[in-house]
Order: sequence, then structure tokens, then C-alpha cells
Amino acid sequence: MKKLFLLFAVTLAMGFTACSNEDFPVNPEEQEEDPKDEPQFYVYLCFGQSNMEGNATPEAQDKTVDPRFQMLACVDFSSPKRKMGEWYTATPPLVRQGTGLGMADYFGRTMVANLPENVKVGVVDVALGGTDIKGFIQEETPAYIKTAADWLKNYFKAYNNDPYKRLVDMAKIAQETGVIKGILLHQGETNNGQQDWPKKVKLIYDRLMNDLNLNPEEVPLFVGETVSQAAGGACWHHNSVIAKVPNVIPNSYVISSADCPQKGDGLHFTAQGYRIMGQRYAKAALKVLGIEAQIDEPTKPASAYALDKKFTSLDKIGNTPVAIYNEASDKAFFGSDNQNLGYDALSVALQKTNAVLSFRLEKSGSNYLLRGITPDGSEYNIWGSPGYLNSQPVDGWCSFILGLNNQNGQDIKDGAVWKIEYVSGKGFSLLNVGTGKYLQDASPAKYDDPMYFSFYSLKGV
Repeated sequence: MKKLFLLFAVTLAMGFTACSNEDFPVNPEEQEEDPKDEPQFYVYLCFGQSNMEGNATPEAQDKTVDPRFQMLACVDFSSPKRKMGEWYTATPPLVRQGTGLGMADYFGRTMVANLPENVKVGVVDVALGGTDIKGFIQEETPAYIKTAADWLKNYFKAYNNDPYKRLVDMAKIAQETGVIKGILLHQGETNNGQQDWPKKVKLIYDRLMNDLNLNPEEVPLFVGETVSQAAGGACWHHNSVIAKVPNVIPNSYVISSADCPQKGDGLHFTAQGYRIMGQRYAKAALKVLGIEAQIDEPTKPASAYALDKKFTSLDKIGNTPVAIYNEASDKAFFGSDNQNLGYDALSVALQKTNAVLSFRLEKSGSNYLLRGITPDGSEYNIWGSPGYLNSQPVDGWCSFILGLNNQNGQDIKDGAVWKIEYVSGKGFSLLNVGTGKYLQDASPAKYDDPMYFSFYSLKGV
């Protein structure tokens, strides 16, 4: 009987050996997955000051985001509703409510567009507009906060007065589901030209490597330049300092700001500038991963725009933005920086680096509002509100490009409302409804006698 059982067992074993895979298919759940098919989550840490924070108002094209691009909320948001430490689709703002489009937005979009579909990309973004690099060096942060302006102190409060710790704490949460692949930095305007800045950046980078148990050979640092000299950058000299970072951090890369447009204040990029910079960060990060990406590079615009069609009737202007130009003095109005009205020679007023070059007339009863229009033809916004040519009281010291009301207490009732009249052979006069006086220059509308201006459309806007 034992011999019969043994013979049966051997026969059964031989039968199994002879069976094909088709006879006994493998359970798909027991198959090993191809690593290329496994979901992966690449995380990038981001820190810096206002350009990393995001200073441009998102436009319609910026509000659609691939859900494979995620952001980890590093503070609590009330609008949009987000909870600190949780992941969300990376619709701007990424840093905190009240901020705008920044470096990380088109970095993430470009990354997911060039990576396999099973790869997600997440950003952990801690940034404070106006901060010195000391704001991320823990032993120096408390003393720095004590001397900071009240508005900057409020930014620090959002991170419990320790931005570096918040970055590390959020990075550890990100490590629970993802792998940190790199670090993005955009900071330096406040430290413009300081030769020890690269060493301070290295100090922060080394601490991140240690505190997050990262290998510096596997986690590159990408450092963006400030607005370039050619684009009218106020802190362009710092780019020569940024260029030295690879000397102290071998696994680091400098991201060029060449030909990126700025808002006119010399500090902050336009929305298009952030899109370009974000793509350049991504191109460098993708190259490290062995991927060559094609990105949208800007064409070099003319250094200044030119006058085109002259108008002699308000009715014929319609929605066409117009330059407000005094032909007798060869001067025109423009947005000289992030809020101030400028009045200077036409060659200066129409420079592409200015925040506002022209104005669009918007009806306000029988009068008009003058909406600022940027060099690329888009509507000018400041602090999230539409920007209009506005006047301080007669005893003030300037006119400016701000919203209609409640802009830091600088507005007066009807200060942005203008009575505009055309006199044949002379031009258009601008009477400010708030002051009851005429505008003649960049000071408040305070003159009893009118100054006459020509209204022109611009070539290239």
C-alpha cells in the first residue's frame, strides 16, 4: 500500500512539472509589479521670499491644474479652505491665502507634463515676502523678527515665528507618502550683493539634509536669479552672488532670469515671468532625472513701445487702452513701479519694464475710471485688486495706481473717478472728481487750470 501511495505522489509531481502556465495561470495579485508601473510621488521643497511666495495675480489660464500636481498646505487657509499638513491639487495660491502666482506653480505643471503618468509631483512651499535669509536660520530668526516691520512680523506669525521648523515639519509629513527629490530656492533681494549669502544658503541646505535624513548627492538645490539688469531689476547685482552657490554646494544649479518680464517695481516678475521661471526650474530638475524637456522661452520684446493711433473723441476709443501723452512736453503717464504713477519723457514712459503703459476707460456714471494696462496688454492688478489711476487729496504728495477703495488708507472718495473732456485743437483734460482739481503731473490732481493730453493707442499692446 505504501508503494502504491509513493508511486501516486511521484506521478502527481511529474504531472505538475509537465503542466504549462496556461493550465495553471498565475494569480495576477501574486505577480510582481513592474517598478515603472508603480505609483510614485516626487516631492520638492520650496523656500524663499516674495517671488517664491507668489506676487502676480493668477489669470484664467492659471486656474486649471492637473491633479497629479499637488501642494501640501503649510498653513491653514480659509479661502480656499485648506488644512495645514494635508495635500491638495496645486491651484494657486500655493503658499497661503492672499499670495499669488509664483515660482512653484509652473514648476509643478511642467514636471507632471514631462513625467510618466504614474508619477505625481508635490511641492512644500514656505516663503515670506521681504525676509532676509536670516529668517530661515533658526538661531538668528528671533532677533531678526524683533527688528522687522509689523507686516513682516505677521508673515512670521503664520509659521509660528520659525519658518525653518515649519518647512522641516511639513517635509516630514511629505516623506510619509513621497520622496524628496530636490529643493527650490528664490531669495536674495533683501540680501542684495551680500557676499556671505551662499554660505548661509549652504548652512540651511546642510541642515535640511541632516534633519530630513537626505543624501546631498541625491537631492539637488535649484536657485533662481533675481530680476535681471536688462529687465530693470533693482537687485540684479545679487545674481553675481547667486552664481557662486555651486562653488559651495556642488549639487546645485542656477536658474536664469534672462528675458523674464517684471512688474515694474524692479523686484517682482509678472505672471508670464513666473511661468517662464517655473518652467526653467522644472527643466533643470528634469535634466537631473535624465529627461530633456522643451519649454516656452520668451521672445525678446522691443525695449520700448511706440505711439500708434491718435484719438480725438471719447466715443471712438471704446475698450482700446490709451497712452496719456503731453505732446508739448513730450511726457506721458505710466505705472513706474508696483503702485506709483510716473510722468516722464515718452522714451521712459513706454519702456517694457514699467508696470503700466496705458489706461483703459471704464464708464462711471457720466465720468470714467482709468484702468491700468500692463505692457503685455493684460489688466493691472495690485494686492489682488484692480489697479486704477488714483489721486491723493490736494495736500498729498502723489498720484498712484491702486484700487478704488481701502488701499492702505490712501484713497479718497471718488479719487479714482475722472471727468474727461476733449477740446478741439488742444486735447483731453482730466478733472479728478475727488479733489475737484485737474491732473497735470504725477503729483495729486490739485491744479485749477487744465493740462491737455493726447490719447494714443500703442503699437505692440
